[in-house]
Amino acid sequence: MFIDKVRVDFKAGNGGNGAVTFGRDKKPSGGNGGSGGDVYLLGENQLLDLSKFDKDKLYSAGDGLPGGAERSYGKNGKDLIVKVPLVTEVFDLDGNLLGKVQENGQLLKLCKGGIGGLGNFVFRRGQRKTLRMSTSGKKGEDLKAFLSLQIISDIILIGLPNAGKTSILNILTQSQAKVADYPFTTLQPNFGVVRKLLMLDLPGLIEGSAEGKGLGRKYTKHINNAKVLMHCISLTSEDVLQDYKKISKEVLKINPELNKKTELIVLTKADEVSADDIQRALNSLKSLKKEIVITSIIDDNSIQQLADKLEFLTAKTS
Repeated sequence: MFIDKVRVDFKAGNGGNGAVTFGRDKKPSGGNGGSGGDVYLLGENQLLDLSKFDKDKLYSAGDGLPGGAERSYGKNGKDLIVKVPLVTEVFDLDGNLLGKVQENGQLLKLCKGGIGGLGNFVFRRGQRKTLRMSTSGKKGEDLKAFLSLQIISDIILIGLPNAGKTSILNILTQSQAKVADYPFTTLQPNFGVVRKLLMLDLPGLIEGSAEGKGLGRKYTKHINNAKVLMHCISLTSEDVLQDYKKISKEVLKINPELNKKTELIVLTKADEVSADDIQRALNSLKSLKKEIVITSIIDDNSIQQLADKLEFLTAKTS
């Protein structure tokens, strides 16, 4: 199951206690404790969602070890580095944004480990009463957080339910996403890669999606980071222009800035209609002045032309 938001608890390591020991000369020789490990998130562009996280697990770094004799320092605790997909945002439980991981290899520190305590060697110059003095290690920071994902994709497929988006995705990328001849077959995003371009098939939008109808805004936030919007419209529709307007209206409600993105209209299911039907559809959409590609999943040439056009448009917007 695709997961794009999770509740996660993180805990940095505690510092080790300082030691109280004496050397052969009877002088204080206790070493300092090691520092606790820090907690980091690491950006990884090969990950696609947050499903690996367990809400019941505490993700914790290692504790520092206590100091030892002869002024030996305790070993520092091991840092915890957790890989996350791009872009992952971190929020506290009050909804405040604490940071985001948006580049491959980026490290984001979430929790700092506790400092190790001081051994009695540090207090050797004090009075007699300080010779057995040491301090405890400090506790590491903890964080109760929400992780929220906004996928960076090259191409996002949008369109009404049953517009043929998932079938096109499967053919282009050799994916095996579920398809069927009824609306809302796609209930969660599907992924695929064509010519090193990441494609994301969102569940079908309907009128009112921006207000919560259908699958509502559950996945629509992922549209924001796409380079190209691939707007699929079935040629079997009675009114392709009205279908286009319905989805465009919802997309602009989600984010008015999306109007500036490169958009490609893909007319699907060309094998199910006549040449006259295709021409009527093209005439109907002519006023939009958008690039249009006609496809059929059983026509290899049309699929090849679509892949070429997507590659060109994505490179153009980079």
